[in-house]
This record gives sequence, C-alpha cells and structure tokens, in this order.
Amino acid sequence: NIDYGEKIWVDNGTEEGITAFTDRGIECLQELLADIRTWNGGILGFLRAEKCEPDIIERIMADEKSR
Repeated sequence: NIDYGEKIWVDNGTEEGITAFTDRGIECLQELLADIRTWNGGILGFLRAEKCEPDIIERIMADEKSR
C-alpha cells in the first residue's frame, strides 16, 4: 500500500544498505495501520496472517497495548 517511490533504498556504506521512507511513505504506513486496526482481528490478525515471527508479533503487540 506504499505509493511508488515512497519506500527507498539508502546506501549506508554497507553491502546491504537500508530501507527508508519519505514523509509520504510514513503517511501511507500510518494510514495502513489505521485501516488494519478496523479489520476483524486487527493488528494481531494481520501479523498472524502475514506469518510474522512470534518475537516480532510480541514486540508489536506490546507497543500496541501502550498506545
């Protein structure tokens, strides 16, 4: 759901580089998360459907509870 060009690769001097987002890319992510929170199952359901690693799910859900 990220607009073309809003997710960019940044050369950080390593072979891997890093992924970064433009201001609009951050807005797109915020819009996506707001939308996912309205879905049946919410964020947790989305993370499970995407087969995220359990430790990542735990970390994200801990952050969600602190919101």
